[in-house]
Amino acid sequence: MIRLTGDPSDPDYWNTSGLTSVYDAGHDKGSGGILTFHDLLRISKGAIGDCSATVTLDIEASPPVYSYYPPHSLDVVFVLDVTASMMSGKSRKMALAKRALIQTIQLLWEQNKETRITIVPYARDAYIPNPFGGLSYNYLGTLFTWRRSTTSGNYIGQILGYRNGSFVSTTDIPAYMAQSEPLAASANLSLYNYYNYYKIQYSDIYNEDGSARPDTVLAGYLSTVYAQNPSAYNGNLIESVASGAPLTSEQLPYSMNDTGYENNTILENLIWAIPYGEDTNTQAGLNEACTLFKTPGFAQSDDILRRAVILITDGQANRSINPSYPDIYAAPGSTDSDFLPDIPGGIWKYFLYLKQTVPNLISEVASRSANNDELLLAMQRAYETAVEIKSPSGGNASLFVLGIEIDAQSPGPYTREDVLDILRTIATTGSYLHEAAEDSSQNPIIEELKRLARNLLILTGSLQVTVTDSINTALFEYVPGSLRIFGTQDTLKLKSVSAPNITDPSDPEYTVYQKPALLPDISDQNVQDGIITINLGDLPYAPAAPESRTHIRLTYHIRAKGAAHGSHLHTNKDSETAVSFLEPNHLTADSPLLTYDNPLRTLHFPTPIVSCNADYTIEKYAGTATDDVFYKSISVTACQTVYYRFEVHNYTDSDAVFPLLYDVRGVQTIEEARSNPDRLIIAENFTVPAQSTVEFTAGYKTSCGEGTVSDFAVLETGDTYLYDNASVIVHDDTAYYTVEYLDKCTGQRICPDLLVTDVAACSVISAHDHIRCLPCWKFVCAIPYHLHLCEGENILKLYYVPC
Repeated sequence: MIRLTGDPSDPDYWNTSGLTSVYDAGHDKGSGGILTFHDLLRISKGAIGDCSATVTLDIEASPPVYSYYPPHSLDVVFVLDVTASMMSGKSRKMALAKRALIQTIQLLWEQNKETRITIVPYARDAYIPNPFGGLSYNYLGTLFTWRRSTTSGNYIGQILGYRNGSFVSTTDIPAYMAQSEPLAASANLSLYNYYNYYKIQYSDIYNEDGSARPDTVLAGYLSTVYAQNPSAYNGNLIESVASGAPLTSEQLPYSMNDTGYENNTILENLIWAIPYGEDTNTQAGLNEACTLFKTPGFAQSDDILRRAVILITDGQANRSINPSYPDIYAAPGSTDSDFLPDIPGGIWKYFLYLKQTVPNLISEVASRSANNDELLLAMQRAYETAVEIKSPSGGNASLFVLGIEIDAQSPGPYTREDVLDILRTIATTGSYLHEAAEDSSQNPIIEELKRLARNLLILTGSLQVTVTDSINTALFEYVPGSLRIFGTQDTLKLKSVSAPNITDPSDPEYTVYQKPALLPDISDQNVQDGIITINLGDLPYAPAAPESRTHIRLTYHIRAKGAAHGSHLHTNKDSETAVSFLEPNHLTADSPLLTYDNPLRTLHFPTPIVSCNADYTIEKYAGTATDDVFYKSISVTACQTVYYRFEVHNYTDSDAVFPLLYDVRGVQTIEEARSNPDRLIIAENFTVPAQSTVEFTAGYKTSCGEGTVSDFAVLETGDTYLYDNASVIVHDDTAYYTVEYLDKCTGQRICPDLLVTDVAACSVISAHDHIRCLPCWKFVCAIPYHLHLCEGENILKLYYVPC
């Protein structure tokens, strides 16, 4: 099979696995059945170069997808970005994200009503869901920037029942505390603090018959808290709810459904009431999710596939937590000096991990974007917390990310693609990041979140893949140290398990994210006798989504040996270069375990072709008869004669004189052959005419215990050397011999011959071992006294005389 194109986008670039048929016990609501998939594995192979070439092998894998039955219950923590950018420019992102949250929770409950939902909003810090209801947030401690609900640009009034007061413009911390304390007290009376966001259950929202429970929380709130001070809600949608007035056409898009609020469930209202905050401290939100999953008794199962964190955000993190001062908050009596660094210009002792750029803390927090260092730290620390969430010894949970119109701060250290890549590494796998936009796009927020959550309801598998690449050692040899492996999964670059992280931006392999260490470690140990064998493990690397794609590329260098010449040279042994792979069955409907009990399949690579037009070549062949010396490898028995033929070709238009042609047996490399003084000189200072060939022959008898004998023919050209090799596999065969008992005088037999069989072919037989005491006869001599079977002797004669 010759590859017809070098373009990976062309179907002819690939050899594919075709039809895959596997069993899924969860199929058809647990009835079980055979699933079919097409082209889960694609492979290709090519080479670029001539007498020295670079070989590339491409392997691309997709997952088979199975079903659970019955669907298992889940524990899901939604970590929701509620920063002002979600509402900037009267954007509907906040409302659509909340609608998506509602519909996704309902989707999960449709599968299993025992699934529990916890919601963690976050801004400068996390809003911590309390088991007894409400969300804890330290407005004063985080130096919250106050905005009124009617502030132009950010439609804060869309948050049902959210109370906040006038903007605080002071730059003095004590003054800020004094002015903000009543605002914080008022904000804590907002509707969200009367709803439960901790382990929400289906039964909290619906009756057993599926009818919605009445929202007594909202009714009670309106009759008590709201009724005491309606002016605290100016511009808020709760004014319409309290009065029973329908939402206007301008207000309706910010509600939780297109029909208004009249038929809202408790779930719709509690999510509608989720508050907003300032700045994006993704680390804080993820920290809280990790803490929840590490809390004994929080989750129903220790199965990582039943524990999930879903991060919903519209931007890169721009704040993080100072690990040296993780719990530093402002309080009445605080001053700027409480947070200033010990060393001028250093990092502030404030939990947002700011750096000092202006004289006053309040002004610093309220009026500027993060600088490059802070953005780097913020994303790095969010990633580190994500690693803890995903670790079996940490949160032991899967992590998904919904990115809403993601962009990067400008100027800043990241591009938009950088931010997306970092979010992919925050997720458990790259395909667990979905990007969405407002509902006028092809990826609406509501649909993308539901697609993302469906990964919790399915089981994806992998193929167990091993690569075997047999180099055409008659013409080429592997260049030591050249074997490399590269890979991507869901656009993220991968690295091998032991490879260091690359931190130098000038390195061409540098990435702003830490590459997942999923590739196997490889070295020259994977190359034996010209055969490269690499166990790639399970592809795609788990976990994976249905749309996951893993691409592995192997590269290495080859160089021509002395026999290589021509325009159509195969770089590998065609029938011995392939991937072998196993496809899994899902035998237990409610289990995530897959069983690799299907027959092993093989898919062959296309054969790379190169051209190598050498001036001279040396070819060496072996055989067992003088007229049949045409083989690069032969198998013979011990004590058999092997014949060699050496062909020296001159492809130039001038006669060529060669100083030396010699042969070395029993070495493994050309380096050993050239340094070995035990060599057989085949020819010296000989001439090969232009466009001609000269042949030489030699032979030797094999002996026992040689095993595989590699023989190198080395041609010294004056400037360099060429070589070719052949190999002889020597089997230690058995032999037989006959002992004759003869009259010394007449040569006649005096007793029957003794036939001895199954003797090692290289044995030396002593006559002494076969002397018999024969009545009336006396032993006098033997011919020979020692019988060398390997030399073709197989008759031992013992002579006697009468006595």
